[in-house]
Amino acid sequence: MNIHAEQSLRICVLGSGSSGNCVVVEGPGGIVLLDSGFSPRETRRRMELRGFSPASVRTVVLTHPDTDHLNSGWKRAIGGLTGPRLLVRDRHGATVHSMGYDRAWFDEFTGGFDACGIRFEPFPMPHDSLGSTAFRISVGNRCVAHATDCGRTSPRLEEFLTGADILLLESNYDPAMQRASNRPPFLIDRIMNGRGHLSNEEALQLARAVDRVQPVAALVLLHLSRQCNCPTLVSRMYAEHAPELHARLVISAQHEPAAVLTPAPRLHHATLFGG
Repeated sequence: MNIHAEQSLRICVLGSGSSGNCVVVEGPGGIVLLDSGFSPRETRRRMELRGFSPASVRTVVLTHPDTDHLNSGWKRAIGGLTGPRLLVRDRHGATVHSMGYDRAWFDEFTGGFDACGIRFEPFPMPHDSLGSTAFRISVGNRCVAHATDCGRTSPRLEEFLTGADILLLESNYDPAMQRASNRPPFLIDRIMNGRGHLSNEEALQLARAVDRVQPVAALVLLHLSRQCNCPTLVSRMYAEHAPELHARLVISAQHEPAAVLTPAPRLHHATLFGG
């Protein structure tokens, strides 16, 4: 018996931004897509670019039902006898149903669950009216933490994310670029009012706090705004203010998949949400 194969866990951000978000999570029993913000065809193309088999997708787990996280094309792919199962948070079920997904096609979760031999532990975050969901994702003692569309940081979120080997965290906007943009005031307020997205500075502070308790092997930044952010600016900010993280930094892109990452085994980290 190959114990290491049984405990395998691989992660790949297929793309992240306002035009679509999707992360491949490959475990012992197949592939889970964390969000499905690209069309099934585009998702398949990006998966194959990184060596993943689209036929291995068993489940789609949704952080929240915004259209950049649940592409309308998946109504033709989810459900039935052959399509992947959709898992949504209980408070998101009615919205997903209103988007054209039959209730027979998806299951609702309130607490932790298993899919494809992978453990998912959810944590609610204050994004817009329905909220979003962060996850600790683990196989054995390999662990990844994922948080996007966070609204704001908090000590509880910091505690929840601490202890993962790989941290995937949104870094949506630069405040000066956001304020100087030609976006309508209501949209700027929605993004910056504590129920929208994390700024670069907020993400940096949260990542440093997590890393101080237990260092991460990789920090993957998600959901950079095309209008109000810049990967070069973000990289320079980390080089200047967090050089200890800069060498482990991965900035995801909207239009191409990132490298495949494999978390290393970790010692158990007790949090407020687990023993």
